[in-house]
Amino acid sequence: MSHPRSTVLACAALLGVALAPAPAFATNTGYYVDCSAASNGTGTLASPFNNLAAVHAVTLSAGDTVNFQHGVTCTGQFAPVGSGTSSSKIVIGAYGTGTARPRIDANGATQAVLLSNNAYLTLQDLELTATGDNTTTRRGVYVYGADAGTLHGVTVRDLYIHDVRGKMPSAFPGSPDGSPIGKWKDASGGIVVDAQGGTTQTAFDGLLIEDNELRGVDREGIYFWSNWCRRPELVAWNDATTGCVQNWFPHTNAVIRGNRLYDIGGDGIVPKTATGTLVEHNTLIGFNRRSDSNNAGMWNANTVNTTFQYNEAAGALTDKDSMGFDVDQSTDGTVVQYNYSHDNAGGFAMICPVAAAKNFVIRNNISVNDGTRLIRICAGTAQNGQIYNNTMVVGNGLTPKVVKDEAPTNTRSISFTNNIVSNEGSGNLPWALPNSGFTIDHNAFHNVTGPATATNTVTAPHGLLAAQVRDPNGYRLGTGAATLGAGVLVSGNGGKDYFGAPVSGSGAPNIGAVNSAGACAPTQTYRFDTDTLGSGPAGWTSSGNVAVASVPGTSYPWGEYGQSVTLTRGATEARTNTTVTVSGDTHVSLRVRADQTTVPLGVHLLDASGVEVIKTSLAASGKLAYTANGSWTETGSYEAGQWYVLDIFVHPATGTYDFTVNGTPVVTGAHTGPSTNTITQARARVQTGSPAGSFGVDDLLVRPASC
Repeated sequence: MSHPRSTVLACAALLGVALAPAPAFATNTGYYVDCSAASNGTGTLASPFNNLAAVHAVTLSAGDTVNFQHGVTCTGQFAPVGSGTSSSKIVIGAYGTGTARPRIDANGATQAVLLSNNAYLTLQDLELTATGDNTTTRRGVYVYGADAGTLHGVTVRDLYIHDVRGKMPSAFPGSPDGSPIGKWKDASGGIVVDAQGGTTQTAFDGLLIEDNELRGVDREGIYFWSNWCRRPELVAWNDATTGCVQNWFPHTNAVIRGNRLYDIGGDGIVPKTATGTLVEHNTLIGFNRRSDSNNAGMWNANTVNTTFQYNEAAGALTDKDSMGFDVDQSTDGTVVQYNYSHDNAGGFAMICPVAAAKNFVIRNNISVNDGTRLIRICAGTAQNGQIYNNTMVVGNGLTPKVVKDEAPTNTRSISFTNNIVSNEGSGNLPWALPNSGFTIDHNAFHNVTGPATATNTVTAPHGLLAAQVRDPNGYRLGTGAATLGAGVLVSGNGGKDYFGAPVSGSGAPNIGAVNSAGACAPTQTYRFDTDTLGSGPAGWTSSGNVAVASVPGTSYPWGEYGQSVTLTRGATEARTNTTVTVSGDTHVSLRVRADQTTVPLGVHLLDASGVEVIKTSLAASGKLAYTANGSWTETGSYEAGQWYVLDIFVHPATGTYDFTVNGTPVVTGAHTGPSTNTITQARARVQTGSPAGSFGVDDLLVRPASC
């Protein structure tokens, strides 16, 4: 839908934006912006605008595009005016040659981009920053509506948003743990969605936020708010302090997909006042890093029918919430499924009803080395909740409570079923249960004493292939495991497990997050967590700068816990080899991390003479690379500082292999070479040269496909 310019001007004035009168232009017009141009043009490719104010003077309409020059920075706030249609969106993106994105630097403005009462508009392919001192509001993108009705069809995709230093409780001494600074009606963050006004109910419908990268953002990563949020179910945050003053009119059908968030000061992804929200395939590494207050990874509040699935949440500091996932207050129909939570100081999953959280499901998730409490329940009514078929494993030195109920006399109706809870260390994992209303049935506890109320507990070895590794494949069940088929049927179980294998609607499932048949035990597993720091990895032959090291970080490290192997480029080649057994179809997987994208790391499988059979690489171009018949192909890309699981599925009989990264296929059926001999070694190598570089290697698993 389109909106009168008077409405847009009024909204812009409230937000401190000055817009010049807008001339009329034809539809399907392309406008070009090159802020390095010596003089301001007419907006054509041959005569581009050279400032943001010139673009603001144009009322955009259906099919129009605004194109920013690659590699050029514009300063100030960009606030496009106008709306497209469902069949012909406005698209704001990039033009020109080169790989450097067009950059908008807010340069002291509140946000780099303001989308105010826009509809049917796509924002893509830009780099955004909004620096500050954590005492004033800052945003990368502010998707804003006020007194505008339902705003349809806004898409925010493929942006690089970094160094957004908005309001943080830590910058205000004496702030309580539950401080709202940087949240609610004055939220700071990477992408903030907000509906305001007092005369016309306003919300966003069909909002799509996908494939963006956020780094170094305070306080919120991706955050929704609305003052059209009051309803009987909401008993907090519903006053003038928060800005929640109008009757319920939620955001609808939002999709938050494929985003990558790193080093977030507070919360990661938070849909609020919304119905039908889907949050999937997002990666969140490092949250609650600087806030010094309560924040969680991915959570919802005042919502109906929210689904979190196929996400990774890791690396939260402190025990102030700091949990991977949270079903928060005044929610109905929340599903948390097929997610991977690890190395979060606060724990795995929180249920924080305040008033009530009802009809929620937490299923088929994997939690590794989450701390403090695996499941936390706050005050309020938790009604008709199901926690089933999850796998939760903690390592040595961690002693979280399995379940911690902070209001045990409050009303509870929660079932805890078909879960694996494993203590791989020597500490005690206690329980702090509610007084009633929490049933525990058909779970497998390893080195964990179940409460007296637990029934049908499996205490035999759980059968996990490689507990404590960060590769989810380590949490498959081995052949003959006592947990295979040992669960109890749960109605409406979603029909599939963590890896997508079917779950029967009539027969007994496995216990844990994986429901497939038992897998072959690994022939080799290396975690390095007990190796001597500063030395080469035990069982490997190393040369050059190769040493076992603690994973970088503070008290609870950067999305990680334990030790890995570091290879550092130097005057001599850094390499480390170990023997592997590949007989028949075999998976060889290894986790790797590059601390830069300009130095290559080779991951190779060799024959007995040391000749390469298969070569893969994090290439110096920032691309993933592999060989077929000995020739290199580069594809995709990788990020500095992020761990990747490289899985090479070898098919010796056909002389081919499949290569996947983090479960995503890179190539299928690539031919081996130059050697086609039997694989007997795995190697990680950093060649000598410049520039300097370093890498992490961890969690080698060699898994035969049949046994």
